[in-house]
Amino acid sequence: MATNKWGVIFLAATIAALATSVSAKLFTVGDERGWTLNFDYQAWAKDKVFVVGDQLVFKYATGKHNVFRVNGTVFQQCIIPPTNEALTSGYDVITLATPGRKWYMCGVGKHCEYGLKLFINVLPQSYPPPPPPPSVYPAPSGKVFVVGDDKGWTLNFDYQAWAMGKKFYVGDKLVFRYPKGIHNVFRVDGTSFQQCIIPATYEALTSGYDVITLQTPGRKWYICGVGKHCQMGLKLFINVLPYPTYVPPPYHGTRKLAPPS
Repeated sequence: MATNKWGVIFLAATIAALATSVSAKLFTVGDERGWTLNFDYQAWAKDKVFVVGDQLVFKYATGKHNVFRVNGTVFQQCIIPPTNEALTSGYDVITLATPGRKWYMCGVGKHCEYGLKLFINVLPQSYPPPPPPPSVYPAPSGKVFVVGDDKGWTLNFDYQAWAMGKKFYVGDKLVFRYPKGIHNVFRVDGTSFQQCIIPATYEALTSGYDVITLQTPGRKWYICGVGKHCQMGLKLFINVLPYPTYVPPPYHGTRKLAPPS
């Protein structure tokens, strides 16, 4: 009898652990931009729900930034903690182990004063939400858009005209094709796009076949940072729509006739 009791307890604990691991989400802070300057992290976090067990990933170029876990006062005043408390790997993973308010900031130079900090509120774990009604199914998998089609990412091409009739959704991918070393790709904000302000070199995509997954809805801006290519028109603005849902038409089954009596 005792053996059965401990077996039930072990099984319940195992199921609880599996449920926690399945439900936990992984949030890359800043999405494609990562942990960097000139980005609004409060706007990024605004519509997200963080729950105990979720993980935050801070991605950045090692040596350029770092991550401190701080309290509200330190966060507001940008007081830098002791250096030995910093996370510095360039790929720092933080598990949200307890509910409540959490504050994070960069302690390099005046990066915190420049806005490189994040505040979130972590909710307790709860039961998973019920599945969607059977009449609503996810939309088909995302599309792949080769920017510029056959022309690729190059000068003397109107990318706004190329994008004009297209609909971009969360989950779609952009592919920037160009001869390596001739161009590059920067993800920027609206101001940098308009004024052709070139970000730090390490933020550039330079492979010649750069694939960007559209992970969040909203406006997205891309420019080339080589020479004056941006001023010459090598830039792209798109608006990404939320992930759509697909509602299948009602099923009209055929009525089976009863066999003759």
